[in-house]
Amino acid sequence: MEFLVLGPLRLMDGEKQIALGGDRRRATLGLLLLNANREVATSKLLEGLWGAAEAPATARKILQNAVRALRVTFAGHQRGDARPPALLTCTHGYQLQVDPEQVDMFRFHRRAQAGRAELAAGRPAAAAAALREALALWRGRPLADLVEAGHSWAELTALQNARLVAMEDYYEAQLANGRHHAVLGPLEALTEAEPLRERAVHQLMLALYRSGRQTDALAAYQRLRIRLAEQLGLEPGRELRQLQHALLVHDPSLAAPTGPGRQAPSYAPAPAPAPAPGTEAGPRAGGRTEPGHGRPVLRPVQMVRTSPDSDAGGERSSVSALLVRVGFGATGRYGDVGEALERTAAIVREQVERFDGVIAGSTGSVMLALFRSSAARHGEAGRAAERAMSAALALRERIPLDVPGGERLQWRMAVSTCEAPVPAGDAPRARPPVAGAQLVACESLLQIADDAQIVVCDRTRELTAATVRYAREVGFRPRWTAQGRVSVPFVRPEPHDRDPELGVLSSLLERVRRRSRPHLVVVQSAPGVGKSSLLAEFERRVENAVTVRLEPGAPMTARRVAQLAAHLPVVLFADDLHLADNAVLQMVEDLLDPPGPIPLLVVAAARPELFRRRPGWGAGQSHASRMTLDPVPPEPLSDTAQQHGLPSLCQAAG
Repeated sequence: MEFLVLGPLRLMDGEKQIALGGDRRRATLGLLLLNANREVATSKLLEGLWGAAEAPATARKILQNAVRALRVTFAGHQRGDARPPALLTCTHGYQLQVDPEQVDMFRFHRRAQAGRAELAAGRPAAAAAALREALALWRGRPLADLVEAGHSWAELTALQNARLVAMEDYYEAQLANGRHHAVLGPLEALTEAEPLRERAVHQLMLALYRSGRQTDALAAYQRLRIRLAEQLGLEPGRELRQLQHALLVHDPSLAAPTGPGRQAPSYAPAPAPAPAPGTEAGPRAGGRTEPGHGRPVLRPVQMVRTSPDSDAGGERSSVSALLVRVGFGATGRYGDVGEALERTAAIVREQVERFDGVIAGSTGSVMLALFRSSAARHGEAGRAAERAMSAALALRERIPLDVPGGERLQWRMAVSTCEAPVPAGDAPRARPPVAGAQLVACESLLQIADDAQIVVCDRTRELTAATVRYAREVGFRPRWTAQGRVSVPFVRPEPHDRDPELGVLSSLLERVRRRSRPHLVVVQSAPGVGKSSLLAEFERRVENAVTVRLEPGAPMTARRVAQLAAHLPVVLFADDLHLADNAVLQMVEDLLDPPGPIPLLVVAAARPELFRRRPGWGAGQSHASRMTLDPVPPEPLSDTAQQHGLPSLCQAAG
């Protein structure tokens, strides 16, 4: 006699199936089999048969009849059994005594454990064979017919989870055998059905990478990361993050095993092989596409070990890693996202190369840049960190905030600095080596960063504290965030140099005062010409009017403006309007179109990028003008300055 629970419940006598009768009898046998050779309390059996519903008054009688019928069935089919099953009455319930070899569930556990032991011993071929036999016992979900009838027991969940673990063990053994193509399809099906199982996603990423589908492997990581964040508020585990970084830089340890019986590789950083003669030492990433897919893939980055014994006595340099992540979350449309990411990737490359860095890898939404110093001394190390922070701060100003359709681009950055050995014969402009531990540290920083934040490690902050202003974020995730450049005293031209422009603004304010009509004036110029100084000086000179600064996070409504303008005109100053998102720009336009007369002058300062991004912004207003601010010419040198060769005030300030 044989009991089958790994699928619909079956009681077999050789090749013949034995009829079990009605649902109560089958459910009683199923619950006893899940707890075979253990006493099951009567109360648990009653709850298992009737669930949350209140059991009828005759429930115990129905259970006793089911037990009696099962005993009759066993007695009629136990011929030839060395150890026939016995259904015993105990003090508090019943116990089904059965030979474990007669139950497929016990055979599965035994063979799965044997396969797991072979895998731990470094024999993946034998492990795969044992696990394959264990999984072959399954015919579907455990006790599928009883589940369809409405029965749900904790033992069923545990048994199904044991099957998933055995499947993951089997796929791990097959990957160690180099059979990634064979398990790719089943792994895709498993992760589709169980999207939050990190081990299965880990195996799928490795199988995809070894099959030449690096882009799909990284996309699998991003899907899991989004699901964990949205459903559980968690980030992927450390092992999965390490695998992502290994994929990003083509870690050689990810290659498929070349010989039978080799264990699955670990993902600790390993030295990269020397380039072939005649090849470039540090090729740029992103220049080629995956064959047959037309998608960008990465070229290898040189990885180094960070243990002190591996490079004792050798020359070392400081390497700063800048990790940039951009995206739209789950709401962005495919066309807009693709176009915006391409545009952002070009901006990142431009700014990184501007500060003598190199792009080490790019997956579309994540970009890695590296900056190296010539030596590990404090001053030289500070230069690498300074260049990395300069690039990050420049990107904060350059990354586009939105795309057509009102979608807002989200970004966050992380900078990590550490020392690394310089490979022998390394060219000064070659791609810097990078330690896997540094990539993990950088990713960890990125995970605790909020939207539009630059988070840095302690070493980076220490090296750049003199030039970059930082703030300490406290709470559940303490971190250092870059706020901007440290203010350096700078002598600008005296305000009277802008008298013509200030006169125009004063006349516009008088016009608003007399006619009670809103007016917009946009002061535009290249960076560093003096837009902010002009706004500040005009704000200082304004008399008999209410001055208001448009601040981030403090929207201004037409009702609020009307309240302020009840007795005096209102001058609204909006500095750096090119950094504002679409919502702020729309708010300003709405203020200029009130339902009734209102004395409002909006003075906005912006770079030309505003009108490249929104060419028609402000054009629909009947009272709007632009003021292009030209650089103030330097004053002529005095006779004394010419005689002694001294620079003028503007030249000294520059």
